[in-house]
Amino acid sequence: MSVQMAVGTTEEQPSKRRASEASSVGGLQCQVCHRSYERADHLNRHLDSHRNERSFRCEECPAAFNRRDLLLRHQATHAKNAKDGLIGPNRIAERATKACNSCVVSKVKCDNGRPCKRCHKKGLACLTRSADSSPIPQAKTAQEQLSRVFTHPTEQQVDSSQFDVDMGVDNVYLAEPNSDAQALLDLYNTTGYNQHAIPAFFEQIMVPAPDFMGADYLQSPPDLMAWMPEADWLGQVDIFGTDFTPAVDQMLESHVSQPFPAQSSENTDHSHEKIDINSAKRRHAVFKQSAWFWMPERNQNAFSEHENITLDERNVASSPHMPYSSNVVIPDRLSAGARDRIFQLVSKTARSQITIPSFPSAECVEKLIKVGIAKRTETDAWIHPYTFDSEAARPEWLTALVAAGCICIGVSAVNRTGLALQEIVRVALNTLAENDNSVIRDLEYLQASMLWLDIGAFCGYRRKMEIAESSLQHLVTALRRAGRFDYVRYPVVAPSADDEDEALRVKWKQWVGHESYKRLVYHLFEHDMQMAMVKHRPPLITYAELTLAIPASKMLWLAPTAELWKSRYLEMNITASPPSLRELLRDEAIVLYLRSDTDAQVARSTYLHGIAAQIWEYSQQFVLLHETSDPSSQLWARSRQQKLYQHLKHDDFLLDRSPAVACVLHQFLQMYLHVDIDLIARFAGKCGETAANSAYTYLSPWSQTKEARIAICHAGQVVRAARHIPPYQIRGPDSFMLYHAIMVLWTYSMMVRDRAKKTGTTTPSRTQPNLPPGKMVYLDDLASGNQSDIDTFIAMNSGMPCLRIIYTHKPDISESESIPRPENCNLKYPSQVMRVGISLFDASHPDVDRGTGPPLIRALCGLMEELGGLR
Repeated sequence: MSVQMAVGTTEEQPSKRRASEASSVGGLQCQVCHRSYERADHLNRHLDSHRNERSFRCEECPAAFNRRDLLLRHQATHAKNAKDGLIGPNRIAERATKACNSCVVSKVKCDNGRPCKRCHKKGLACLTRSADSSPIPQAKTAQEQLSRVFTHPTEQQVDSSQFDVDMGVDNVYLAEPNSDAQALLDLYNTTGYNQHAIPAFFEQIMVPAPDFMGADYLQSPPDLMAWMPEADWLGQVDIFGTDFTPAVDQMLESHVSQPFPAQSSENTDHSHEKIDINSAKRRHAVFKQSAWFWMPERNQNAFSEHENITLDERNVASSPHMPYSSNVVIPDRLSAGARDRIFQLVSKTARSQITIPSFPSAECVEKLIKVGIAKRTETDAWIHPYTFDSEAARPEWLTALVAAGCICIGVSAVNRTGLALQEIVRVALNTLAENDNSVIRDLEYLQASMLWLDIGAFCGYRRKMEIAESSLQHLVTALRRAGRFDYVRYPVVAPSADDEDEALRVKWKQWVGHESYKRLVYHLFEHDMQMAMVKHRPPLITYAELTLAIPASKMLWLAPTAELWKSRYLEMNITASPPSLRELLRDEAIVLYLRSDTDAQVARSTYLHGIAAQIWEYSQQFVLLHETSDPSSQLWARSRQQKLYQHLKHDDFLLDRSPAVACVLHQFLQMYLHVDIDLIARFAGKCGETAANSAYTYLSPWSQTKEARIAICHAGQVVRAARHIPPYQIRGPDSFMLYHAIMVLWTYSMMVRDRAKKTGTTTPSRTQPNLPPGKMVYLDDLASGNQSDIDTFIAMNSGMPCLRIIYTHKPDISESESIPRPENCNLKYPSQVMRVGISLFDASHPDVDRGTGPPLIRALCGLMEELGGLR
């Protein structure tokens, strides 16, 4: 708390001074109402009445106090009334919420009755100056004075919680009431005592740092964890219940789409004008429930949410989509014995905590396993399909593949089955490692660990996501200690023209084993970097330690037989090993001109993740260097940023040449290089209003820079690339990248609107459907189509940045008449920016109701809807 001191020579008692004389007498003076005091603690107590923090709160009613003794006195009233059979405190016996004018002038205690007892006894007019009676200019003057008062700190500050802040007569002496001070008191009476006069979250934190006054009674920000299920995610649905087997059978035989009710998209700007205060109060404090943290419960374990669940096999509808697009034909056939080993593992791991009256047939389990393998061949293909042998495979590995297959099928009950099996795999692998330490060097054990980490890390359930994130270190350590990050563990295995039959088959399997480790290591590295970027935590693997070669081309990897592998290998005339990630990062020309024996998709994706690791390093250095006065440090930071940006600009990741997921990552990294994602999350309320205000003080000037315009342009391109991801495939790290891109655009929009309010410029209303006249710059269009407009916007801030809103369904005629549905999203409308993200997430899972879709998508949409409704 800050005061301004004026020292004089007079020793007159402050209680006997008139307000008009306060400026001419000595002591410490209040610059709002001009009262003077001899002691700093008395002045601090008086200033606290203007500030009105009221940190001691009653749990039974909305009353709040600045002193603990007043709270105890108030609680004693509750206790007395409860003893007498009354509900709540006796308001007449308490100190007045606002004293009448006569009692204020006479400095006596008032009550809540009108007329009060004193005025009634003396026959005086009992009048109370209302907040509405104060002219607006006076209220503004009072606010300006309050800002001035809390600008110069006193040398003898005292904790404000020790003093009374009652707005009646005990703390404020107004012999001749000052109009500005009275306006200030009226302002604080209306906000301090009216529980419905709570300001919106972003209005209360988007103020300059000296004027910011955080308080725990202000509205809490929305939190992603509030939208994520925790324990009761499975409900009472059977794991292998009535809606399981036919979905698996039919999705491979025929593609039958079952229509689901579409999620309504009637989220207009004005639909969130009212802030749901009760909903905000129900959520936990942000520092206890931040976006990526799970609060463990006592006596909760791996199977506490699965108790009394029977595993039954019934008939249900089919999956609305094919779970994979690969043409790989896996020759393996699952026997009844292998199916029984899976059943034995499930029942043994779950013990008596899960009852299993029936189990899927071998044919059903086989289809799920093949789905789990074939899905991986669409990307980095880190599981070899042609040497897979279910008879010799570990049951933990088979169960992990079944879980992965369940996740790919578009039926919510089957997805829940996969999550239950993922939990069983996790527990079973831990038990296996405890019983036999040597398994941590076994390939199938490591691959099964990678599978359950992939499933759990982005499943949308808080407990599973945190356990998966914390368990990643174990797999990293196992592979690092086994030397699998180093090229020396990978001797050259090449066929010769004389190799035939068994000798050739032995070489083929040995080569496949080495390649499997390579693909597993690079898949793990990409997983680790994705977690680091989207969850803003340090990576566990450094790009410099990966000296192993990039995996061989898919033509060699997916050769179905040893003979075909030999033929292709000899045709390529391979004379040296493919380059490593370290070599790719050292010379980007290698990426542009890859050899034919190198897996181009894996090489380009790994290279992007290597750049991501360097961007992470830069971002951490920038945190330390951006405020330093050392010009050489500033020059290094700027040079490093430009170099990384140049690398990304040189990489040709176009949608017609690269997978859409890779294009999303490419644009996300360019955005990440020009914005602090952690600051964006803090501004959105991740760490509370104090951190949000601190982030605002940095983001407000940032939003007017070229850096900000570059960031939002690439964020718009993230949105464009995400629209080209095939249906039903946005559910992993790409969903977080899209969410962060929307948050960057929304933050920029909030800053634009805030700046327009403060400068008095014309700002579109929240319900205005049409864009203002001017040149529209669409950030989510093909960049080459309007490159000149984008360049002009970045360099000169010329034009209106816009996005396109793509709805999942056409609105009814009645809706189109009553609710404006613009196709264009002007970045002056923050809520419309959120609608762009929500509509994209909804469109990514067509014909699937959001309530039955992926939990992570449901959580992200819920959070964006909540943020879009705040002012």
